[in-house]
Amino acid sequence: MSLVDVIVGSALILIVFLALLGLLRTSLLISSSAKAKAGATAVASTQMEYIRSLTYTSVGTVGGIPAGPIVQYATTTLNGVSYGVRTLVQYVDDSKDGSGSGDTNGITTDYKRVRVTTTYMFRNEEREVAIVSNVAPPSLETITNGGTLRVNVVDAGGLAVSGASVRIENSSLTPTVDVTTFSDLTGAVALPGAPTSTAYRIIATKDGFSTAMTYARDATNQNPTPGYLTVAKNQTTTGTFAIDALAALTFRTFSPIRTASTTDTFTNATNVLEQSGTQVTGGALTLAGASGSYALAGSARGTTTAPLYLRTWTSITATQSAPVGTTATVSVTDGAGTLIPDSALPGNSAGFSAFPVSLLGVSTTTYPSLSLKANLTSASTSTTPEILDWKLAFEEGPVPLPNVAFTLTGAKRMGTTGEGAPIYKTILATTTGTTGAVVLPLEWDVYVLTLTDKTIVSSSSTPPYTLSPGSSMLSDLILE
Repeated sequence: MSLVDVIVGSALILIVFLALLGLLRTSLLISSSAKAKAGATAVASTQMEYIRSLTYTSVGTVGGIPAGPIVQYATTTLNGVSYGVRTLVQYVDDSKDGSGSGDTNGITTDYKRVRVTTTYMFRNEEREVAIVSNVAPPSLETITNGGTLRVNVVDAGGLAVSGASVRIENSSLTPTVDVTTFSDLTGAVALPGAPTSTAYRIIATKDGFSTAMTYARDATNQNPTPGYLTVAKNQTTTGTFAIDALAALTFRTFSPIRTASTTDTFTNATNVLEQSGTQVTGGALTLAGASGSYALAGSARGTTTAPLYLRTWTSITATQSAPVGTTATVSVTDGAGTLIPDSALPGNSAGFSAFPVSLLGVSTTTYPSLSLKANLTSASTSTTPEILDWKLAFEEGPVPLPNVAFTLTGAKRMGTTGEGAPIYKTILATTTGTTGAVVLPLEWDVYVLTLTDKTIVSSSSTPPYTLSPGSSMLSDLILE
């Protein structure tokens, strides 16, 4: 009874302390999370207070619209936690005096909105704290001598894409513009007060999505589609960019089905796995011994043939010499040395002496590996039969074909040359690698396949390939 009392008491104590340990661990995690979040809030608040100390005209980011001395992204450490601080300043067109072209005083830069976002890692998860504040001019709003740049991000079906990264660049301005922001729930980014210019470069993308952008006019691409955006004074310039989930195109390349074989000419015993009462000598498999002292019976089994890409077992052949009073037969075993039954290969138990012998009825599923077995007998110790060679033939394939070079060309264009020749957006030259397979993330489009030095014999998906957003396609190509 004392032992039972000790066991029960120990179990109860263990249960209680495990519960307390879990509670303690949870409380520590909550405390750590709260501490990290409080630090993020403090960092964001400090940045916001600094911004509020600036004059209205100075509230802007380096490379941003509006421009100013505030760094767009910085890092800091507080209480051992690393924080990233991102600051975005934008003009706001207040609807109370009308918006856009309906603004009663024609000024769309009514005030500035500042968003400070602090990011940090907690338990391998990124978290963030954001503070937003409006900064009003000291008097009435003023004209910035700029216009409004509006970017709409949509998917392949024309629906709004929220949370897309939109980067606006313009190196022709002083100061230069290089700002990244994100589309709202309507898929839009609006930047009132953008300086007038004809060289706004836009790049729109999202994790797991394709990328859409404007292109520069140069000596090759003389008619870019779309070209850089132009912002005119007191005008709204709108650009629409379509992005969508990437598709996955898997290429696997193979060589055609081919005939192969395992052959042994008995120049040595390297390819003999087992033998009893036999020997390999003089380019033949014979009974062990010498003339006058040969064994009366013996057997030998060749090495196992197990093709990795076996398609069909086809036949066995052998060259033999059997003087009067001797026999030499060949049988077929599985990879472990067990004879294939007559139900799968008629006559196999007795052995074969007439060749070729068809193996087309032998299942490759049941017998993925085979070997040949010789049985030699003699009525006299002075005479031995001989097997001079044998061959196990099969078909294998398709076999993966590595490092096949190919090029995929999409139908979408980013412009034309001065002569009107198309300049395609996607031209991907790559290979199938050492495994003969490659997975390519591609945007929705129609892709033409060009092979460098191979010809398609057959394919599971015939090019050109039409890919839809977020789709997956497998193309197995048999090549020569």
